[in-house]
Amino acid sequence: MRAFRIVVAGHGTLPAALVTTAEMICGPLADMAPVGLGSDDSPDTYADALRSAIGHDGRRVVVLCDLLGGTPFNVASAIARRSPRIVCLAGANLAMTIEAALADGDLDDQLVERLLEVGRAAIVETERHRARRAS
Repeated sequence: MRAFRIVVAGHGTLPAALVTTAEMICGPLADMAPVGLGSDDSPDTYADALRSAIGHDGRRVVVLCDLLGGTPFNVASAIARRSPRIVCLAGANLAMTIEAALADGDLDDQLVERLLEVGRAAIVETERHRARRAS
């Protein structure tokens, strides 16, 4: 059983879409919350929404952010710097989201590295497209 909470942070409806799609593949997922940044949100209101999703129960939390340097990542990083129980990762994709959702045990350095590896490995170019670009 997963011992940590997952927050998917990002622009617009992308976080909700990642969570909904992960649930379509994996079934219902407990302790996983999307927090989308709306066009009317300020960094302060977004920070409040993230803090609410992160919770105050002392559990570890991984925040999967859509884009390095975007407001969701910047706000989540600022929150994570103040709390060692929070890990913030950027560049989240569906593969990384599913890997986190299906993880067993604790949120440790080994799992963080695995999440990053899975996310990177999911980004590929097919041979056909590569051959077409080369010609």
